[in-house]
Amino acid sequence: MKYELFETRKLRALEKVFPNHLMNLSAMIWKSGIVTTPLIATRKEYIVLDGSHRHVIFLKNGIRYSPVVFVDYESDDIRVGTHLMHRHFVDGDKGISKAEVIRRGLSGELYPPRTTRHFFPFRKPNDLDIDIYDLGVEEGSDVRKHIYECTIDEEIAHNVHFLKELDEENDEMIRYLWESLQTKQYLSKQVELMRQQL
Repeated sequence: MKYELFETRKLRALEKVFPNHLMNLSAMIWKSGIVTTPLIATRKEYIVLDGSHRHVIFLKNGIRYSPVVFVDYESDDIRVGTHLMHRHFVDGDKGISKAEVIRRGLSGELYPPRTTRHFFPFRKPNDLDIDIYDLGVEEGSDVRKHIYECTIDEEIAHNVHFLKELDEENDEMIRYLWESLQTKQYLSKQVELMRQQL
């Protein structure tokens, strides 16, 4: 997956970020000194669809360029929902729309953290090896408007809820896998029976 180096200040936020997650991730990035994962943003509007916390870290620390994978948000191959299970079920109300995502991104009326779940027709890359200082450093930005006000208990509760979503999605993938294995066994038996008729 190709990425571009794009001016961090020109990217538009979509969601606020959790303060403690921001602090912990920032410490991890600065400890390693390496950026491994690009942001994902809309090609036309520069709205960050994935990587909100990293975006704010780069803004706060004056990292001039961000690695970004730009996508055509009008493509039907890109979908949005409010729950990980929306990856598997494309019908019905997802509680959110692409039009609302664009409106929020352009207006600066940021969603609470992790409101959106974006689904892309590719696996998100996490194998970059970019020295953070190679991205350029300038004066940092005031990021207070990006920070979601909450207690650490509320942040923990949100993470616990997200872990539950992951469990639900994993259970669904196991059901898909089981269905696939059953179909494979059925078809293998059919092939065996037909070969006996030759």
